[in-house]
Amino acid sequence: MANILVTSYYSRWDLKEHKGRIAMYDSSNQLIENHLFSDPAEFQAVVSMLRNEKPLWYDTQVQHLRTGSEPVGEGENRMHEGV
Repeated sequence: MANILVTSYYSRWDLKEHKGRIAMYDSSNQLIENHLFSDPAEFQAVVSMLRNEKPLWYDTQVQHLRTGSEPVGEGENRMHEGV
């Protein structure tokens, strides 16, 4: 099992073919995964993780994208606290 830190990504959605592609890269700009999506909701979920979560790891054996350890209630959205 190889867990690789994702440090950058490229995404695109083909408006004509209704398909998306996301490529993820490691810290040396080496391609980790280049994935084609046909489900817009799945594409959006992965893009959301890439935009909003840090650190983000990719497990090459089982092809999972996962967040690093974060405290519960870290508060990416802290509007309710008046911040």
